[in-house]
Amino acid sequence: MEVGDRACIGLGALVTLLMVFSSAWATPTFQTYISGGTAGDVGADGETWIGQSDPFTLVVVGAYTGDTAGLSWGTLIVSVPQGETGTLTIGGAALLTGARDTGVGMIPDGPAGLDLLSNVAGADGYENKCAVLDLDNHFPYQNGVANFLYFDVGDFANLGPIHNYDAGSGNITLEGTGQEKTFAVSVTGFSWVHFDLGGYVDRESGRDAWEINPGSHDATSTTVPVPGSLLLAALGAGLVGHIRRRRAL
Repeated sequence: MEVGDRACIGLGALVTLLMVFSSAWATPTFQTYISGGTAGDVGADGETWIGQSDPFTLVVVGAYTGDTAGLSWGTLIVSVPQGETGTLTIGGAALLTGARDTGVGMIPDGPAGLDLLSNVAGADGYENKCAVLDLDNHFPYQNGVANFLYFDVGDFANLGPIHNYDAGSGNITLEGTGQEKTFAVSVTGFSWVHFDLGGYVDRESGRDAWEINPGSHDATSTTVPVPGSLLLAALGAGLVGHIRRRRAL
């Protein structure tokens, strides 16, 4: 082997290595993040942003990478434990209970068949993931583990710098361009709620496709606030006990 050949091979290996690192550092097209959350694991739900307060602010991100020409049909997917019901409000995001014809797929697949939300009349949830957005199988975004709720969060424009919320490393860096949106969220009743974001990516190359955030760029809320009526009952019982004890003295 000639010296020139070895140099070319060495350069080729360096380029490959740089491509690998560049890919690892790249900002995913879609992300979710709980403001003030910490990166960690919730049982089998690994590498997620964990929120433990209520209410909280949910951040959703659409990043323009490579030849991205547009990001449309942004859909927030909320996974909740099977068999549980509760309340969930997401200010500014429309709950989807029937199929939207995007022209390139139905989101969700059809009418909702489960009644998951006690603060919404009628069926509002789904037993299985929407086929169009069934692009990843990270826990708990899995059939047989969770039931699903869908919210419309709209299109994402390329407005300027955005953050890379990487729960895998625990780092938040200003990286890439696109749009970040924030939503006020409140949850009761569910032992956890998990947030993923999917949407349609229009590419200048014509390789349009549906995408969803990777498992390292999602968010999970684990706090179940005590409903007001139960809190008042608990305080009342404690006050009655205190009075009885004082009388017994």
